[in-house]
Amino acid sequence: MQPMKDGLPAAGRSPGPNASPAGSVRGSLAFLALIALGVLVAAYPLASLAALTGVVALAIFARSLARHVDRETVGRVSLPGLGTVEYRFTRS
Repeated sequence: MQPMKDGLPAAGRSPGPNASPAGSVRGSLAFLALIALGVLVAAYPLASLAALTGVVALAIFARSLARHVDRETVGRVSLPGLGTVEYRFTRS
């Protein structure tokens, strides 16, 4: 038998108010978001397919641009009414 403290066995004590339950709120929200995404995809399959295609195409374009751009190039873009914006690609 385990030792008693405050009249309750050690195995029967409550963990206290600061102990989180096994499933956290963040996990529950992530699960609900996943279910909502599934419902959205089922409700609008063509729009979901178009959005997925756009995201994949954007990712492919970004990777291609990152491979082919000269990292030391400084570029300038003139924006009418705002002036000139200078940008530089750097490796992180």
